[in-house]
Amino acid sequence: MNTPVPAPWTSAHGVVLADRVPRALRSHWTARGACPGRDLYALFSEHVRDAPGRAAVIDAAGTLDYAGLDAAVRRAATALSEAGRGRADIIGVLLPNGREAVVAELAIAAIGAVALPIPDGRPWRGVTELLERARASALVTDPDTVGVGARREALPPRCELWTFGRAVPGARSLGAPEAARVARWCPVSPDPEAPARILVSSGSEAEPAMVAYSHNAMAGGRGNYVAALHPGSGPVRNLVLVSLASSFGSCGVPVTLARHGGTLVVLPRFEAAAALEAVERYRPTHLTGVPTMLRRMAEHPAAGDRDLSSLRVVVASGAPLLQEVRDACARRFGRPVVNVYGSTDGVNCHTGRDHDRWTPGLAGRPDPDVAEISVRDDRGRPVAAGRTGEIWALGPMTPLCYVAAPELDASRRAPGGWVRTGDLGRMDEDGTLWVLDRIRRVVIRGGVNLSPAEVERGLSAHPGVADAHCVPVPDPDLGERLCACVVPRSAAHPPDPAALTAFLLHERGLDRRALPERFLVLPELPLGPTGKVCTATLTRMAAARAGAEPEHPPHASEEDPVQSTTPAPDGRADASRYVFDNHSEHAFDQHRFLAAAYDAMTTERLSQTGVGPGWRCLEVGAGGGSVATWLARRVGPTGHVTATDIKPERIPAVAGLEVLSHDIVHDPLPEAAFDLIHSRLVLLHLPERIAVLDRLVRALKPGGVLQLDEFDITYGPGLLMPDREAGKLYETFLETKIRVMDRAGADPAWGREAAAAMCRAGLTDVDPRPRLELWDADSPGVHLIAHHTRHLRDQFVREGMTDQQLADVRALLADPAFRASSCVIYSVQGRRPEEAA
Repeated sequence: MNTPVPAPWTSAHGVVLADRVPRALRSHWTARGACPGRDLYALFSEHVRDAPGRAAVIDAAGTLDYAGLDAAVRRAATALSEAGRGRADIIGVLLPNGREAVVAELAIAAIGAVALPIPDGRPWRGVTELLERARASALVTDPDTVGVGARREALPPRCELWTFGRAVPGARSLGAPEAARVARWCPVSPDPEAPARILVSSGSEAEPAMVAYSHNAMAGGRGNYVAALHPGSGPVRNLVLVSLASSFGSCGVPVTLARHGGTLVVLPRFEAAAALEAVERYRPTHLTGVPTMLRRMAEHPAAGDRDLSSLRVVVASGAPLLQEVRDACARRFGRPVVNVYGSTDGVNCHTGRDHDRWTPGLAGRPDPDVAEISVRDDRGRPVAAGRTGEIWALGPMTPLCYVAAPELDASRRAPGGWVRTGDLGRMDEDGTLWVLDRIRRVVIRGGVNLSPAEVERGLSAHPGVADAHCVPVPDPDLGERLCACVVPRSAAHPPDPAALTAFLLHERGLDRRALPERFLVLPELPLGPTGKVCTATLTRMAAARAGAEPEHPPHASEEDPVQSTTPAPDGRADASRYVFDNHSEHAFDQHRFLAAAYDAMTTERLSQTGVGPGWRCLEVGAGGGSVATWLARRVGPTGHVTATDIKPERIPAVAGLEVLSHDIVHDPLPEAAFDLIHSRLVLLHLPERIAVLDRLVRALKPGGVLQLDEFDITYGPGLLMPDREAGKLYETFLETKIRVMDRAGADPAWGREAAAAMCRAGLTDVDPRPRLELWDADSPGVHLIAHHTRHLRDQFVREGMTDQQLADVRALLADPAFRASSCVIYSVQGRRPEEAA
């Protein structure tokens, strides 16, 4: 008897999610018990009935039991239902880890809608692009996000806003329904094979892909792999370090809570010290994170003083696990370290059954209750044991399809629903899977494919290297060259690139042609919103560094035994990360125009903090020193101002002002040392801006104030132009400047993100003040951007503008008929909380 094929699920706004797996196969998996055959909220409700007092979520606000969590879910679900949201809706969730994110996801499941969790920390432009592509009906987010008017305006018109807590103009509240209305609400019972959640890929190689999973695939396939990692009895207590909105983080709400009835422990953001404290305080059985996070915990100075005995398993996924990281975790935690090979696209295999066998590249033996694995050749035919091919996967966890991306369904799904992972692997005779590298993650140098993973494994074996990640850098001759981004174990004594090259060649046996030709030494690898190493950020940093270096000699090979490696002069990334260079002949004018345009606003805001005699202040990225000298006059004679810059030569010497050459990304800051910290137009240039923000917060005394003045240059339209062609030229100039900033690793819209980021960093009384003004030919801001046509001339030309166009821009900006809106500058203040008595 043939299983009837239901019509594809279609959203209220026309997004079609058609299952690529035959319905009969789905039914077979349910019949043999690999899938529960129930929706996520129904599974969660069983645990509410069976153990209402069990801890469900532990977060920064405390412990919430199953009964309390369900009450919050029902309130939110009632509000959504009464607004007409339901089975045909895709609803985005943009929240940091915590109970509100959990409530939102379960409430969306309870009304039969499809959740689209988006990792907190993505740029707002990326958030809106995902919502637009998914044609989402709503977005659940925090009040601070909603409070930024420019963000509301950038949302797709069909996408309504929802928040928890206080009422916010332009948004609805999920906590508003009266008790009587909540009591009358009834959950929806969707088809278990209907879509439940959309996973968003990290986007490390291209724009993020969205992949739709059913209730059965989440609770069944993904739930089965977590069940296999839970030795012993009793409910799981899972400390999830990654974003709950990430693919790896989906082991949180749908699996730990809905499927297994366990306790989910989360932190608002990852910090090694806080994670170690959480293990000791909340006694999780499972520690779940990407290898970089786990390594930072294992090597943290406080790790030896913490009680970590509650742990049964340490689970690593999201990136390749290296031998040195695994060994460090095994020594520190004293528990099995399980490597999970998986991806958003729908593959999973782990070493839970034989973790002691693990060696780099070993993924374990596939579990048919999760996913069957097959290694195929380029024509889709299975290869013999021991042969290399592409890894294919099919099983209870297999997703439905890609969202709004038929080209990905065509290229990454095969007949019968198989997922083509894009990973190279091989299968041993006993069924053990080995993962060798990403097919799509290769560096192609002069037509030769190089394996970044092989180099990373070799570098991480060096005693002086704590972490490594390899990326391509563009090369006009060979197309790409390989750059190794390295984190040294000792910042004071980073390993020499020539020594690393010799180690790879002679100790690890790498082919000479596979050796990296660039080295970038960093204090830590930048992490993206999902917790993985952010390859895109590293690639930009490496490309910027390569652009500042001389041409390479020919690459070393057997025919050419000489190899050149060119590190940064002091063994780390230098000021090439910044668009504006203090050593440039244009730097003096840059500082002069900035001061004329923005010092009045900056100092007015600083005055509102009460800064005065006796205060200790820090000015970060002081540039020409105009703000630092103003502060020195305010705090004298008993106060003190420290002014820092990578190249501080242009800061004048005045009483009470200490000038330091200091890189805010790499160099240390004293903790709890300053009453006031100010930074203007610095963090927007730094890919590591969130980590730098955390360091600035820690450098504040309790009660101290941080002020960030940051641009959003994505807004600033021309208003009146001499003619239509002049208007087009001005638009070209603004768009090109955005590309220049993007290419340098800056975030052109960072200003609008700063307030929310400061809240997430733990500051209180966060007060964002945006400023716009009308620009004409006499405006200081116009003089500044006219100067940019000279200061950034080379960058503009590389992006396609000509010298004649730049001259025409200068003429336009001097035209009495020119009128434009300035870009937005946000002056944001926040206070570090006073310590509890």
